[in-house]
Amino acid sequence: MIFNLTTVRVLRQFVQVVFLLVFIITILQATYPFKPWLPPELFLWLDPLSATMPLIANRHFDLIFLVALIVLLSPFVVGRAFCGWVCPLGTVIDLNDKIFTQHLKKINPLWRSVKTGLLMLFVVLALLGIQYSWLMDPLPLLWRSSGVIVLSFLFLLVDTSLAILIKLGIFSETLMNFQDRLNAYLFPVASPVFTNLLLPVLILVIILALSNLTRRFWCRHLCLLGALLGLIAKLSPLQRRVDQNLCTKCGICRRKCKMAAIEEDFYITEKSECILCLSCAPQCPPAAITYDWQSPGRMTSKIDLSRRGFLGATLGGLIGAGFFKINQPDSHHSDRLIRPPGAITENEFMAQCIRCGECVRICATSGKCLQIAFLETGWEGLLTPLAKFRYGYCEYNCNLCGQICPTKAIQPLALPEKQKVKMGKAIFLKERCIPYRVNENCLVCEEHCPLPDKAIKVIPQEYIDPLNGNKRIVLYPQVDENLCIGCGICENKCPLNGEAGIIVIREGEERQLL
Repeated sequence: MIFNLTTVRVLRQFVQVVFLLVFIITILQATYPFKPWLPPELFLWLDPLSATMPLIANRHFDLIFLVALIVLLSPFVVGRAFCGWVCPLGTVIDLNDKIFTQHLKKINPLWRSVKTGLLMLFVVLALLGIQYSWLMDPLPLLWRSSGVIVLSFLFLLVDTSLAILIKLGIFSETLMNFQDRLNAYLFPVASPVFTNLLLPVLILVIILALSNLTRRFWCRHLCLLGALLGLIAKLSPLQRRVDQNLCTKCGICRRKCKMAAIEEDFYITEKSECILCLSCAPQCPPAAITYDWQSPGRMTSKIDLSRRGFLGATLGGLIGAGFFKINQPDSHHSDRLIRPPGAITENEFMAQCIRCGECVRICATSGKCLQIAFLETGWEGLLTPLAKFRYGYCEYNCNLCGQICPTKAIQPLALPEKQKVKMGKAIFLKERCIPYRVNENCLVCEEHCPLPDKAIKVIPQEYIDPLNGNKRIVLYPQVDENLCIGCGICENKCPLNGEAGIIVIREGEERQLL
């Protein structure tokens, strides 16, 4: 079977754009109120690494991840076409290559084995209970970068530009209506505020900047999903073929190949690297290149990992697991590390969470309490979601983080059930709380407590001013520990600058079971 390669190449570019737009739409669906017509988790459900790595690390599998078999088994038929046709990060890298980058160097082909070694390293870590593949898995990585960082930045840019135009009187009414609708859809509560964004931003910037070394450097040498699909693609019957009677060895095909998959003889193609981009064929002067189906025969090369590489990955995994387990969070602050309502037990949570940022993104549209962790929970908890109540609070009538979590690290709880789950409990810092410190009334925490039967009670007591002997009634707040669910709105709304006069600690937190 011979394809019209020019037509198929144009089709591939169209398909790339379509899947990138679908990916963007899934991000835009993650908002409050949550009424998606396309699941925000779609691409993560399709991700074989998001399916297998938590399974290996946590011994738990969610049936929804059976859809990942579509991607996992596709290389048996069409090779590593997912990387060239579907992967949204690959499309972003292609766009970046066309606009910004210059390809300055040729990279030693031995670099191909790096991604396979990294895949083995993360598998070993997962076997030891440390799930860290999310760091170099393209789909969670791009969702986290786009959904939390890029979208928020673009929103602030557009919102600021609209505000300037409105102030200048340019189509004020029309733009004001558009601004209100944009705000109501993307961030209905308030403008987004996120912490610890440097590392996610840095990862994305490095991935794009590496293309200055050579095209698709990330896909060639570092992508874990590419390594997994490439191993299976070695058995694909769809192959690039070169008519040796027509080939003039002009070298155009090698120069155009995005993945350096064409060997020095111009005839052999490393199937584990070929992403079926078809960049080589249309510009072949004698039209010597075709793609068709044939018997896989024997592999064109060995698996890209030597015995020494395998032993190195295993040793690296053992050392890494030990490091992650030894590096524990600061015990002086561990009582403030609050997980979302519905979060499973901590060890399971670390292994199950793929750090996609979906819960952080959707929380930004309701209560804004979930933020990206840096080292507060140790290296093992890097980029996991934490509740930081000075930035936001857990909205009483919202249970979206559990609904949107693709791996069920945060369990989906019905709203009445979620409203009873304790994230922790509030306590007063009497050396800071206004009524206790200066003996003046302040009812902000009590007024904002969302529970039908307030968890914060005010107790009137007579106070005698030692300076002049005047008497007055001061309302001193107290927390009913049996009612408090640790939603954090009291800490968030406390009018004090800096540390609040009331804080939420982990004591009494309730975790779910898988």
